[in-house]
Amino acid sequence: MFDLDGIYNAQNDRIWAVDRDEADKKGGVKQKRKFPQKVMVWLGACSKGLTPLIILDEGTVDHQRYINEVLPVALKYGNQVFGDNWTFQQDGAKPHT
Repeated sequence: MFDLDGIYNAQNDRIWAVDRDEADKKGGVKQKRKFPQKVMVWLGACSKGLTPLIILDEGTVDHQRYINEVLPVALKYGNQVFGDNWTFQQDGAKPHT
């Protein structure tokens, strides 16, 4: 998941200034949206390369959307690269938890 406003961590960003007014002039005020727009992406990686990138920018990704949009890309890539003898292991599989 990527936040389109970018990453801002107040613990890592410091501005050296005499007072608050000077800090504000140097960019000390960071504005953030209350509900920032986010985009989810999916990418498969293995020793042979990367799958095409899938951008899931609208709506919620439930099991049906995952089955319809993500798994066909993984299947096509796996068959092209490895033939018929390969296994797709997801992050939520028991060996990962």
